[in-house]
Amino acid sequence: MVKLLVVGHITIDHITSPTLDLISVGGPPSYAGLMARRLGAEVDVATKVGLDFPEHYTLFLTRYINILKPAFSKKPTTRFHIQQYGSSRRLRLISRCEDIEEEQIQAKNYNICVLNPVAREVSSEVATAARRAAKYLFLDPQGFLRSFDSEGFCTLSNMDKALLRDVDILKVDEEEMRCITGLDDLKQALNELHNLGPKVVILTSHSGYVTLSVERKICKVPIPAVNIVGDTTGAGDILAGAFAASFTQKEDLLWAVCVGVSAATLAIRGVGISKIPPREEVYELAEQILSGVESC
Repeated sequence: MVKLLVVGHITIDHITSPTLDLISVGGPPSYAGLMARRLGAEVDVATKVGLDFPEHYTLFLTRYINILKPAFSKKPTTRFHIQQYGSSRRLRLISRCEDIEEEQIQAKNYNICVLNPVAREVSSEVATAARRAAKYLFLDPQGFLRSFDSEGFCTLSNMDKALLRDVDILKVDEEEMRCITGLDDLKQALNELHNLGPKVVILTSHSGYVTLSVERKICKVPIPAVNIVGDTTGAGDILAGAFAASFTQKEDLLWAVCVGVSAATLAIRGVGISKIPPREEVYELAEQILSGVESC
């Protein structure tokens, strides 16, 4: 069985939209971890939660993923209020748990690590430990880029680009790519990301396709249309978990991206943690997506 490590905070999310008012467990360990487990991976999670973390959430998560000790902190669990408006959203940090500790990452035999902080809870030392623990390092830099004002509202700022040197696979959206590179031109920005270290870049967008750039060779992976969108929270994490589980099983990058896009597309029809889609549906839609891939 594939062994996968997810590093980042489990969160409690209050998600609101014109049609939704929901409190749910969230964060990359929940969404990416549970998605990877559904696709057959064995999942360990390096995270921190507070003593306020509901016991029923712990019981639910630990049925499927292994939370590495010491996970509990005297600081409150990381909480977000997420206001969703169509494809856009506003993120507010309500509370932040303590940083993840290097000592939580002991095993060195993971096939892949999904490094995915949400609020700068991962130090460079923990990132190095994650790199050493796995054959491949997958990075979503959202939590390295986020800054929060005095009221907790989120903006993107600079990150330590040296962290990208040891990254194998980088997933970014268009805003994150511009923030890292300072460039608007797609090809120039992708080239700059490769220059910083990652051989593989997965660029998500709202333009109808996901871009896969492998050593500067580009493919466009189509995103199927969704008639009803329930909740987009965690969709990127679900893509990451599905990609990581699939890639380490076959080491086929294009197929793994198709599986990730499929899982995220199916997920956003649902809400909260219940949106994790069934394995069979994920693979069936992934086959359809693969047939529509374009090389550039």
